[in-house]
Amino acid sequence: MSKLRVAVVGAGISGLVAAHVLAKEGVDVVIYEKEDYLGGHAKTVTMDGIDLDLGFMVFNRVTYPNMMELFENLGVDMELSDMSFSVSLDKGKGCEWGSRNGLSSLFAQKKNVLNPKFWQMIREIVKFKADVISYVEELEKNPDLDRNETLGHFIRSRGYSELFQKAYLVPICASIWSCSSEGVLNFSAYSILSFCRNHHLLQLFGRPQWLTVRWRSQTYISKVKDDLERRGCQIRNGCEVRAVSTKDEGCVVTCENGSIEVYNSCIVAAHAPDALKILGEQATYDESRILGAFQYAYSDIFLHRDKNFMPQNPAAWSAWNFLGTVDNKVCVTYWLNILQNLGETGLPYLVTLNPPHTPENTLLRWSTGHPVPSVAASKASTRLNDIQGKRGIWFCGAYQGYGFHEDGLKAGTVAAQSLLRKSCTILSNPKHMVPSWTETGARLLVTKFLNGFIATGSLMLLEEGGTMFTFEGTTKKSFLKVSIKVHSPQFYWKVATQADLGLADAYINGDISFVDKNEGLLNLFMVYVANRDLKASVTSSSYQRGWWTPLLLTAGLASAKYFFQHVSRQNTLTQARRNISRHYDLSNELFSLFLDETMTYSCAIFKSEDEDLKIAQLRKISLLIERARISKDHHVLEIGCGWGSLAIEVVKRTGCQYTGITLSEKQLTYAEQKVREVGMQDHIKFLLCDYRQLPETYKYDRIISCRIDDKLQ
Repeated sequence: MSKLRVAVVGAGISGLVAAHVLAKEGVDVVIYEKEDYLGGHAKTVTMDGIDLDLGFMVFNRVTYPNMMELFENLGVDMELSDMSFSVSLDKGKGCEWGSRNGLSSLFAQKKNVLNPKFWQMIREIVKFKADVISYVEELEKNPDLDRNETLGHFIRSRGYSELFQKAYLVPICASIWSCSSEGVLNFSAYSILSFCRNHHLLQLFGRPQWLTVRWRSQTYISKVKDDLERRGCQIRNGCEVRAVSTKDEGCVVTCENGSIEVYNSCIVAAHAPDALKILGEQATYDESRILGAFQYAYSDIFLHRDKNFMPQNPAAWSAWNFLGTVDNKVCVTYWLNILQNLGETGLPYLVTLNPPHTPENTLLRWSTGHPVPSVAASKASTRLNDIQGKRGIWFCGAYQGYGFHEDGLKAGTVAAQSLLRKSCTILSNPKHMVPSWTETGARLLVTKFLNGFIATGSLMLLEEGGTMFTFEGTTKKSFLKVSIKVHSPQFYWKVATQADLGLADAYINGDISFVDKNEGLLNLFMVYVANRDLKASVTSSSYQRGWWTPLLLTAGLASAKYFFQHVSRQNTLTQARRNISRHYDLSNELFSLFLDETMTYSCAIFKSEDEDLKIAQLRKISLLIERARISKDHHVLEIGCGWGSLAIEVVKRTGCQYTGITLSEKQLTYAEQKVREVGMQDHIKFLLCDYRQLPETYKYDRIISCRIDDKLQ
């Protein structure tokens, strides 16, 4: 059977992800991209030796779960970002406020402290959150209710003030979707408000922690590109597709350079208007109707260093800055220094969308489009299945969601899986972790400890629901790194109160897991050991921490409890017999499920990872016999004989006399049966007794005890 051959038109996030899904399934994929770079909105430029992102900049663990999974699988480094917001109307002559520095930014205009309209706006922000949650939940519970209401009608019908609209809601929406004030009010109320709820945009403060790609977005694009090329995918940059048509042989892709190729199927991962243009006159009625419903707002984007495109009052400066005028024209400025952690650069690096005039110190100009969440688009998104794959052509793009990177990724995944005729599981937004006050205190203690303990390597805590803590050593350079997913705030409480035992408990009970499922636990131990040894080398020799002393002082009570349990625990003959029976007398059948046919229990000695377990166990037994220098004249005692594998092997090789002792009745029965089967009863004797019960008159030439130190305590 010939290999499936698929064309992917467009190498933004949707196209790249679709191609990645197909390539992993062995599909022969060819990607067409009209630009000379991959990534679409993930556009990185270099200015004065500094890499800057102009399009895709930020994401979070709450509303970008599929993006996070992709980044974690690719090994993309992330760091915290700032997503504060400001509004400046009429060059600061109107209302001006920000959210970056708490109340000092909120009241950047001191007169607003005594402005009743400003206080009314703040009260309405609180009311707005309750209204939105009630409205969205009602529509979600009743799908048959009318969803055609516009945002403008929603605001007017609930009596919100003019200042609330002009200085809060419209600026936020216009900044997100790069639209005019009038356009915002014509948006679908349901689409906009459900987005605001899902993205935790209904409050000024306390939003999820936002992240940015550490070395800019092109680093993740490069990782995807490398993986695609390793899987045999062809990538054709600078190759604009003129038309995609269908005939009996399949999908025909015609490029502007005159090349024509036929494929089994095609995924069009372009903006909806561009997809329609590519389909041309062959577009069906449904394709024209559905794709034509998605409208776009197009923006001119300037990278510059002109501070005049920031709020007039520096106290209001934030990551996102909405600048409105009396004629309702809108521009938005992104402060890259804090969005992308650039540090001090003299004049700031700024990106402004749709400025009224070209900024001074302009470094670059770029144009792009963004889908608008209109009522028509909301309706069309529910009918996408009417056109997917109908002519061997699938469509995907961020327009199939809210217009963002996460939406593009999901659309690309769904289209590719649909083409493969496979079901598709898309991750939903995780709930924001809300620790109790005791867990919050424990988190503070644990993070404070780690901040002081990690002097080399890197440890990252990724909380389910958004928050990230990064601890990086600066004392000694190291490439050791571990990322831990925190699923429950109980992790902090357990570590704070039980230290290393609490960590083990949290891992066993699923409170944490590792991003790297194969090496994560090992990497954690290596980071710990490296830092422990580094601390030991600089700690005064006058203080030596005992094994009973916890790393965290708050774990002292639990540590003391375990210490006293240890010293008071008496390994009596009765207790030892009971402990052994509870484990080894479960059943021989149970142990045979994971042991080799010799039923040897302790660790084997392997020469390679894929070596047979029996061979590795026999190597260990041979080494024990060799090290003990056993001869035919010797009488050997084995303390903890297990199921008799060493007994049979040592007598077979040396002809010595052997006595083995065990406290397990099941082991004794099994071992005696095996000895009878090989006819070695004259050389081998087993006793059901504790090593402390052996008669003092018994004398042995050699005593072997393999891995029973834990049972002698």
